Amino acid sequence: MAMPCMVKPISYNRRKTHPVWVGGIAVGGSFPIRVQSMCTSDTKNTEAVIREMEGLVQAGCEIIRVTVPTQADCDNLPNIRAAMKARGIKVPLVADIHFTPSIAMQVVEYVDKVRINPGNFVDKKLFKSKEYTDDEYAAELTRIREKFVPLVLKCQEHNVAMRIGTNHGSLSDRIMNRYGDTPLGMVESALEFLRIAEELNYRQIILSMKASNVQVMTEAYRLLASRLDQLGWHYPLHLGVTEAGEGEDGRIKSAIGIGSLLEDGLGDTIRVSLTEDSIYEVPVAYGLVQKYNNLFHDKNDGVFKGDDFHYARRSSSESVVGALGLGSHHPIRVAIAFDASNKEKFEKEYQDYLYDRSGLEMPLEIIEWQADDKTNPQDLVSLINRFHTTGGFRTKPELALVTSCVELIKQAKGFSKIVWLGLDHLTEVKELCKKQNLFLEVRLQESQISNAASLGVSSISLDTKNSVYAYRKLASLLGQTLINITLSSSSLLSLSISGGCLLNDGIGDSICLSGFGDISSTVRLSYNILQGARLRITKTEYISCPSCGRTLFDLQTTTDKIRQVTNHLKGVKIAVMGCIVNGPGEMADADFGYVGTGPKKVSLYVGKDCVERNIPEEEAVGSLVNLIKKHGRWVEEAQL
Repeated sequence: MAMPCMVKPISYNRRKTHPVWVGGIAVGGSFPIRVQSMCTSDTKNTEAVIREMEGLVQAGCEIIRVTVPTQADCDNLPNIRAAMKARGIKVPLVADIHFTPSIAMQVVEYVDKVRINPGNFVDKKLFKSKEYTDDEYAAELTRIREKFVPLVLKCQEHNVAMRIGTNHGSLSDRIMNRYGDTPLGMVESALEFLRIAEELNYRQIILSMKASNVQVMTEAYRLLASRLDQLGWHYPLHLGVTEAGEGEDGRIKSAIGIGSLLEDGLGDTIRVSLTEDSIYEVPVAYGLVQKYNNLFHDKNDGVFKGDDFHYARRSSSESVVGALGLGSHHPIRVAIAFDASNKEKFEKEYQDYLYDRSGLEMPLEIIEWQADDKTNPQDLVSLINRFHTTGGFRTKPELALVTSCVELIKQAKGFSKIVWLGLDHLTEVKELCKKQNLFLEVRLQESQISNAASLGVSSISLDTKNSVYAYRKLASLLGQTLINITLSSSSLLSLSISGGCLLNDGIGDSICLSGFGDISSTVRLSYNILQGARLRITKTEYISCPSCGRTLFDLQTTTDKIRQVTNHLKGVKIAVMGCIVNGPGEMADADFGYVGTGPKKVSLYVGKDCVERNIPEEEAVGSLVNLIKKHGRWVEEAQL
């Protein structure tokens, strides 16, 4: 089995890039990772755009993008520029272009950067299957050159930067037929355009590989970075998850996708794409990049070795903790850590958890009870038994005793697992666990990782602040020993980055969080991280795009309406798209799609197939429910 964790860096080194100037802001090189956002206002409405820009600037946004889908939008750019100057707005302005090379040629005169999508800059999406001969494929590339070269030359003339932004949701038919709907296809789509720019010595280009699926996204970026290094090209990268969604889910998904790549040293500018007002994206983005900007001290070392960037779960032995299967083919288990010195706090929080509806689908599977030599381990056993004999709401969790006291292990009746802290007395501890039929995990300090392979225990976890790199190093040393990812932080973004990155690498047979909040919120966050990484689906998945000037209905209100009637459909993936740009492609990753196709008009999709067109907006949510029922995916909400 492939082990992608073996080719990831085990210390922070930012990838070497050359700087690209976007107006007065440098992206890449030794400059900080830049934060940007996109206006949701109609580009034809100058005052609305300027008001939104002022809020973004106040929040710290360094680069602002507007969508330019029509000639009327393009014609208003001089007015926006004049208003920016009059109001003292000095951030670089970026024009987002799809489908219209002629408009791209015009906007160069008014903006600091042009974003084009190689999937639709020249090609029209027809969803046709065709086997291209080499000559036919070369003819297609000639057609691209004819449209793209004039834009490159004009950008050179006006000293304007460019982003070649590949989206998983809008690959061309040509790419789809040769490479499929794959990360490789995404990379090749960008390289077709990049080779033309290289021939013209135009290198003021930033690249992106965005997708709503974090596994696809991270694989595409890692593959792109490897290909660029092989070619000796050092273009900066723009990171983003296209349709991250809203609220906690949107933040977790963004942290997993963007954070995984930042941990790898990839990324020179980011946008967090939330289905919320644009101003709320900026603080989340700063929360993601702050750690890496602080770490970066001009350490421009290449980070990738090897060619395997596919997701594959690390192979581990099958084990049992009490009645709970662990490792091998079993799902990644959810645990929490709790301090035994505060039994009253635990009792209240656990009782609240038992009555928390989310616990029905998000069961707490292991409780780690952190004890010292003054602790009575039977307190926890009695507490758990009392609740479950009177309630019986869900499967009773397995209990783990976390200790460095040998005497406590002798009292561990009712426990299924021992977490032994350190290496002292390990031989004696192993004998005790074998005698008492207790699953044994050893928790190491980072300085002890080199001993991991020789310990002969079932599972290993770490007590370390440098979690991602330390766990990667641990995984590289172990055979099939299980790994329990243990993380402690009060920050949702920090836990999502570290936990999501490791899970995305295929590392981890269980995840144990602490320090975040009460039991209910910690368990919910654990499952949300697993769902964001596409490893354990426990609720409805929404692929919801951020609003922009192309959006054809009120995206936030519509998403909320859809969520209210569908959020009980466990495992169903629903895409909510404001327009057709990314719709069909991203819907390939969803079960059902709701896409704006005209003012107040919506089309419905099953997968990437449009099945109902131009439904009036006021009827569309009901039609979506009927479509889900028609395909046998509807269940009535449980009455609690």
